[in-house]
Amino acid sequence: MKRNLTGRVIPAALALALAAAPVNAFAATKAVQATGVADENGFISQPGNEYDDATMKKLADNMLEYDEIGKLVEVYSPTFKTVKETYSDKKDAAKDVVKLKSKLLDSSGELADTASTLKGSLDAAKEMIGKVPAMTPTNYAQLYYSSELMDYQADAIALQGDSLEQVSPEQMHIKLVDSTRAALTAGAQSAMIGYEQLLLQKESLEDSITLLEEVYKSTQTQASLGLATENAVLTARQNLESAQAGRLAMDASEVKLRQSLCTLLGWEYNGNPEIRKVPEADPSRIGAMDPAADKQAAIDNNYTLKYNRLSYEQLTDGSVEQQNMARTIEDQTAAISSSLENLYNQVLQKRNEYQTAVAALELEKTKMEAADRKMSVGTIGRLEYLQQKNSYAAKETAVKTADLALFQAMETYDQAVEGNLSVS
Repeated sequence: MKRNLTGRVIPAALALALAAAPVNAFAATKAVQATGVADENGFISQPGNEYDDATMKKLADNMLEYDEIGKLVEVYSPTFKTVKETYSDKKDAAKDVVKLKSKLLDSSGELADTASTLKGSLDAAKEMIGKVPAMTPTNYAQLYYSSELMDYQADAIALQGDSLEQVSPEQMHIKLVDSTRAALTAGAQSAMIGYEQLLLQKESLEDSITLLEEVYKSTQTQASLGLATENAVLTARQNLESAQAGRLAMDASEVKLRQSLCTLLGWEYNGNPEIRKVPEADPSRIGAMDPAADKQAAIDNNYTLKYNRLSYEQLTDGSVEQQNMARTIEDQTAAISSSLENLYNQVLQKRNEYQTAVAALELEKTKMEAADRKMSVGTIGRLEYLQQKNSYAAKETAVKTADLALFQAMETYDQAVEGNLSVS
């Protein structure tokens, strides 16, 4: 293994690609001509091969971009690297099952730890609901949803390891290469979305702390003039200290989430990549979603169903085992249809929440403009102005959070159509 100056761990294959670009570009072209299985990105879908040289160079930079996560998993993920190295198109492809089980469980643990990190900031956030505008029940719920989604994905990877057994090479490919890639990609995407959600809450919390500091000072002044009670001063101080403690908790969670993203995608745990913004939600995507029409693709592509269909074909005709598998496939097919409908409804709900947040921001914008005018002519006090400014900042955060939630819901729906939907 090599490490570049940015702290990214580089597989030996990538190091060679960067050192001998013309040779590898020619070799890749020859491989594509020979196999005819390169996808639109130039990746040849066989273990051991990498992306084209231009893509590899882009992946080797010190930036984490959401749209690159799938490729980063392919090239850098320690878990996926083990999967590719172990898998082979031979009848004894399952000889390293124990090793693979261990690696999958390790990866599941990493995702579970990432979810736990995000949940670690939730206790502090929950304490601030109703006390500071930065933390609304909706914002808290979205952070919680992201952590639960990562937990779900961690469980899905763990189940892959638990159910791994001596199977055909084709089944092994579905169980390991295809489904592991999809689960790791989805997990890292959820972690990146959760990371940005946390940063938004931190930014808004800073505004709230500024306001609470001013409230505390003002309450102390009023108390000295006999216009406020000592209990009011104590409450103001407690609110400020609670927000400051929340900031410390979120600071710690930010560091841990960054470390988790680094280790999931191949950086050293203390790497310092530039983590770019998650793309904004594109509501036009919703028009292309149709659960009734998409369910067949979701059924055809589902990794678990693919695996079980192959298992069915290998069982003795008419046997009890084959009959049981047939019922399992039937139940899972129905579950996929139902789940896809639920995921679509989730998209619609998140779109409505986003539209509501945008409308609320527009109303708050009018109030903010009025407060700016009053401040300019001295007809509003500093505390009242900060309260309005903080309220406006909270509405801005709500819009950004709702946009991330809508984006995440659309991604989850599309992933289900592509086959990454866990069914029991």
